Amino acid sequence: MPRSPVTHGLAALAALMVSALPVLAREVRLTTTMARNFIGGAYAVVYVVDAEGKYAQTVHVFGTTQRYYSHLRNWYRATGLAGSDRAAEADGRSGASLRRGQVAELTVELADALFDLGYVLRIDSTLYEGRDYGTDAEVPLVSAASGVPAEGRGYVKSLRFDL
Repeated sequence: MPRSPVTHGLAALAALMVSALPVLAREVRLTTTMARNFIGGAYAVVYVVDAEGKYAQTVHVFGTTQRYYSHLRNWYRATGLAGSDRAAEADGRSGASLRRGQVAELTVELADALFDLGYVLRIDSTLYEGRDYGTDAEVPLVSAASGVPAEGRGYVKSLRFDL
């Protein structure tokens, strides 16, 4: 049965109103503490994966020289940037690389839909002429993990989020 012009207009208006609703988000403070076992600036990327390990979003990239992004191997492959020159298209914010012993604190907004549903916050790290650490540290995005640091296994000493 065909829709009347009024019904079609109301459906379009309802769709427009739903798409204009704000995405519910939580303000989260991320704290990345770097280890003291290296010299120079380390590149790192904080990103979110789902319960199956599939990439969901980039939160922050530490280091702005894109040619080193491929060394952040798990993130680079997961974003689909591997084999391409699309590193500039990666979502998330970027900033300076990290020094040994540095504590980097960021305040970001993450969608409510990422919490308590199996999503994980990960960090990969690399060092110029050093080893690459895919999944250097990871912490589940569950309310109970807020404030609990996850131990790193490479250049990252710990990764923590606070709600």
